[in-house]
Amino acid sequence: MATIVCVTSCITGIAHTYMAAEALEQAGKKLGHTVMVETQGAAGSNPFSQEVVDSADAVIFAVDLEVQGKERFNGKPYIQVPVAKAMKDAAGLVEKVLAAAADGSAGIVGEKSPAKAAEEKPADSEKKSGGFLGGLFGKGK
Repeated sequence: MATIVCVTSCITGIAHTYMAAEALEQAGKKLGHTVMVETQGAAGSNPFSQEVVDSADAVIFAVDLEVQGKERFNGKPYIQVPVAKAMKDAAGLVEKVLAAAADGSAGIVGEKSPAKAAEEKPADSEKKSGGFLGGLFGKGK
């Protein structure tokens, strides 16, 4: 059994925030995992204690806004999706974050975005490509 902490928030911070929270909690229960949700919205939030965050195996951010206090989750494997995705496929998200945490493909809160590594690759591949169309027609002279 895994422990997952989640943060939900929608633009208005009312209905969808709480609907997503309920869906994630129910999906966790159905799959045999502990899922705890911190809602952030118009009614404020009740942040997790640092002990709860530290004990989590993974994090789901189901948000349409920036997560408040995201640095509390630094070092944790996570996925981030729009709040609507949590309402539609909460069980899939629970399974996805656990699989991604296990195989190392999850992002890590507080680390640089994987997009940075992708930005570096084109410069590298341009050196080896042989020019336009990747050297398809041979190397230019």
